[in-house]
Amino acid sequence: RVHPCSFILFENLCLGAYCMNLSSLSVTLSQFSAFALFLLFSGCHPFKSRYAMDDLEYAAKYHEGAEKEDVAGKIKQAVDARHVKGLGGLFVSGGGQFLAKSDAPIVGAEVGYEYYPTSYYSQRISGLLLSDSNQGFAGMDVGARFQTPTRLAPFAGVGMYNGFSRGEMDADLDRRDNDEDNAIDEGGETESIVDGYILAVYPEFGVHFWLNGSGRITMYTRYFVTSEGRSQDQWLLGGQATVFSR
Repeated sequence: RVHPCSFILFENLCLGAYCMNLSSLSVTLSQFSAFALFLLFSGCHPFKSRYAMDDLEYAAKYHEGAEKEDVAGKIKQAVDARHVKGLGGLFVSGGGQFLAKSDAPIVGAEVGYEYYPTSYYSQRISGLLLSDSNQGFAGMDVGARFQTPTRLAPFAGVGMYNGFSRGEMDADLDRRDNDEDNAIDEGGETESIVDGYILAVYPEFGVHFWLNGSGRITMYTRYFVTSEGRSQDQWLLGGQATVFSR
């Protein structure tokens, strides 16, 4: 089962990631504001002590709930996130360069899948686009995270990104119809080529917060150690929203 609030969260993060650049930050914030107001007025807010009753395993454990006088019991059901074992789901993520070393900071957008084989460990794979005003890279990102099995869960992880960029080169002397217009070696004819590769490994630190049993938001920072040399290593700061199911 997937809580309906999670779909609203996912929609807002998709729109936020699509708009993820410095000039449209206000648009992204407005999406989050709209989601916050929805939570406030719909009764579907994420601040109940039995926050994950939409998850069958959590609901089976806490279906009766702690008594009002049982403070320890209330705290336990409010922080327990051991039910996440076995959950998997799609996520969207967006971020940007932190402490940029140039006038053209990098921004990125990511769509992928994350899975919890245990309550304290998750794996993910995604397609990640990185771009500045001069060049863009598309590629695959894989990573692993270790976190506490709690509702508010700090985590540490590692990841690897492998991407490539495409460009144009002159092709008016290669005896090929590169633009498929039935003419060979026209003036100004070009060919699309892969003109750059990048490999990066990174440590990652951040925190998760479970809105309910199926919706989770994440803030993270990553330090990209790249194949371009230490002068090109970068801090990236970003956010992620994930909708899980069994």
